[in-house]
Formats: sequence, C-alpha cells, structure tokens
Amino acid sequence: MKRALLAALLLALPSLPARAQILIYDLSFNTTGPSVNYDFLEGGFLIVDAASNAVTSVVILTDPNTNIPYYTTGVLSGTYMEMVSEGSGSEYAVITSTSSAGANADNIAFQILGKTSKNIGIGSGNRLSIAKKLSGYLLASAAESTSLDNASNTVFSYGFAGSSKVTASLQAGLTSEVNDERLAAAAALELLTTELENRGIQPEASPSPTASPSATVSISN
Repeated sequence: MKRALLAALLLALPSLPARAQILIYDLSFNTTGPSVNYDFLEGGFLIVDAASNAVTSVVILTDPNTNIPYYTTGVLSGTYMEMVSEGSGSEYAVITSTSSAGANADNIAFQILGKTSKNIGIGSGNRLSIAKKLSGYLLASAAESTSLDNASNTVFSYGFAGSSKVTASLQAGLTSEVNDERLAAAAALELLTTELENRGIQPEASPSPTASPSATVSISN
C-alpha cells in the first residue's frame, strides 16, 4: 500500500526540464582548389544539439550585387555523431551535412571532424566529451538561372562551384549562455540571428535585377 501511494505521488510531481546540451561553434571558410564565382562565404555559426544529434546553422554571405553581408539559416543542416578510432582508440566528433534539391538548386556536401576532450563544462551543470575544434571541407555548386521578381524584372543569378576548408571552433561563452538559460536549438538559433541583426547583418533578401556577367574563375593550390 505504501509503495503504491509513493508511486502515485511520484507520478503526480511535475517533471523537471531536461538539461540542455547545445553546442555553439564559430565557422570560418577558406576557399581551396579551383572555383567559379565562389567568393561569398564569410563565416557563421553551427548549432549542435548533442542530445538529439541534430545540427543547424547560420551562415553569413556577401551579396554579389551589392557586396553587403547577409545571413541565411539552415544551409548546413545535418547530423552530429561520435566515433572511436580503430587504431588509436581516440574519440572523435563528426558533423556531416548534404543537400541536393535538383539541377537549379544549391548542391552542398559538408563534413568536419575533431578529437574530443573529456569532461568539458558547457553550462547548466553539464559536462560532456566534446570537440573544441573541428575541421574539414565544404563543396558547393549551383547552376546559373533567371527568374522574375515581384515587379516582373528579370533577375539573373550566378552559377557557382567551389570548395572550402572549414574550421568550427567552440564558442564557450555562448554555449554556456544558451545552456544556462536551458534554450532549445531553435531558441539558440534565434539568439544568434538577433545578435547578427543588432550588428547590422540582415536576413537574406530578394536579389536586385542584374545583367548576366562574365564568370570569375579562380584557381588556388
């Protein structure tokens, strides 16, 4: 009888919110290898939910028509995983993202990895084995296209193709802040975009009409 009463009382108690396990990484991009019209990536953030293994992003780009930076969300959305090296036994964190939505859409392949460090504080009393730094590559391309804007003007969009060396560095301060506030990934994303807008970087807008230009090709080793 006492056990049944205790069980009923425990079920009636409100459940405590789960501890947040959000990791925020600064992103940097450095173009490598042959590229065409591929000079618009400026940086950004990765938002990793270590509890659900989901990854999303805020990427800062430069508008080729105006040279004004803007941000877009979700371009790099993928999976966070951990694995052990068969040879050394070292533990690694890996983030992957792929997307391909047709001939006229952006095609992206993205993979970064880094060795984990144990018992790292991330805020809200949580300590995890995480990678403080991950590196890898981004490959991206899209076909050039034309479309009509709301005023029936023809808008030309450059095609592009290229690859970047990518580095993701743990933003310890922001990581602790979002976890101390028990923010979910969506709320952490909103916090980051609000910060960018306070710095004058606005979300992606419709491009202005542009004549079809000659492609710019760069080759680096």
